[in-house]
Amino acid sequence: MKVPQCRQIKTNGEQCRSPSVNRESWCYFHSRLNQRLRRFRQSGTTATEAGPGEEPIQLNSLEDRESVQVAISVVVNALASGQLDLRRATALLYGLQLASSNASRPLNRPLDTNTVRLVESSPEGEDLGDSPTLDVTYYR
Repeated sequence: MKVPQCRQIKTNGEQCRSPSVNRESWCYFHSRLNQRLRRFRQSGTTATEAGPGEEPIQLNSLEDRESVQVAISVVVNALASGQLDLRRATALLYGLQLASSNASRPLNRPLDTNTVRLVESSPEGEDLGDSPTLDVTYYR
C-alpha cells in the first residue's frame, strides 16, 4: 500500500519520509511542531526576543542533533559579534544543551504499522488516531 510521505526537510538536508497525516504535507510530529511554532514564527523561523541594544537572532526548530548544532553556532556567533549579551547567551546555550541531550540519532527501521495516518478530533479537541483494527488470535 502506497502512503504519502512527510515533505519536511530536516536541517541535515534529508526529507522526513514518515507517513503524512490525512494526506497532507506533514507527518503527525511535523504537523504538530509547525502548529506550535506558528505563533513564534518570523520569516519562517523562530526569533528570540531581543533585549535592549540587541538584535533578534533566528533559531529553527530543534528536532535533531544537526538542528541543535546549527542553533549553537547561531548563538555563539551572535555572542561573538556583540548581538547577544552573555546572560542571555548562557540561558540559550543551556537550553540547547538540554535539547542536544534529548535529541537522538534517527533510527533506520521499517515503517511501523502503528503509525498514525489519519487524525480526528475528540469532542474535547484532542487529537485521535485512526480507528484501530486488531487481528486477535486466541490461544488455548
